[in-house]
Amino acid sequence: MATFRGISFARLAVSCFQQNILKNIPLSRISSSNATIRTPQLWASLIHSSSSHASYRNTDFEDPPKKIGKVKLVPPNWLKYNDVVYPPTSPGEPERPAEICHHRMQIKYGTKKMWYLACMIRGMSIDEAIKQLSFHKRKGAAHLKEALEEAQEIAVRDHNVEFKSNLWISDSFVTRGIIVKGYRRHARGRYGIIQYRYTNFFVRLREGRPPKDYYPAEKTGNELMEDYIKKQRARRIEFGL
Repeated sequence: MATFRGISFARLAVSCFQQNILKNIPLSRISSSNATIRTPQLWASLIHSSSSHASYRNTDFEDPPKKIGKVKLVPPNWLKYNDVVYPPTSPGEPERPAEICHHRMQIKYGTKKMWYLACMIRGMSIDEAIKQLSFHKRKGAAHLKEALEEAQEIAVRDHNVEFKSNLWISDSFVTRGIIVKGYRRHARGRYGIIQYRYTNFFVRLREGRPPKDYYPAEKTGNELMEDYIKKQRARRIEFGL
């Protein structure tokens, strides 16, 4: 009998039928005599699982929904910034730099863990941000790197940016996406709740060189004292003469 990793195909087919994997797939498409599997779903489950209780889960939607319950799967207003048309600048005024807004929705990664990466790349040039994300230890860095590369390509293709390296990250933040609840089996018939969290990433690229200090520098003691004196002198006595 033909086997795959020590598992007979007959036993695997029975197990898959029990899990409703082959509910709509005719049995004639599975051949155990010549050790071939013509079902892509079952073949994918065999590759990613070495047990007889293989399962297949497809998370790609042919027509992705825009809303699940109260959670929106598409950003309502973020991409509208790309459609804003500004008036031409007057003679002598500096040219307005190009701005490109991009997003990536429903990333299978924790929001709090992704927040560290989004804060790290703020104020960096696009090349420096991609380089830092390429060597970062967090798994979510790969998703942010792909999103930045997509935004860089869109800037050159659709927004007339001449040099793709002449961009820096003006805004970078994350929001919470959908939360899919599952359960883990425990002993004595009990179970625990598992939360599969998704994250939305938003980025704004601006043409030009990055600023020297993205965040304002802390004020010195003398500057704080001057602000305090101005605040005290600006006080007004209510109902006074």
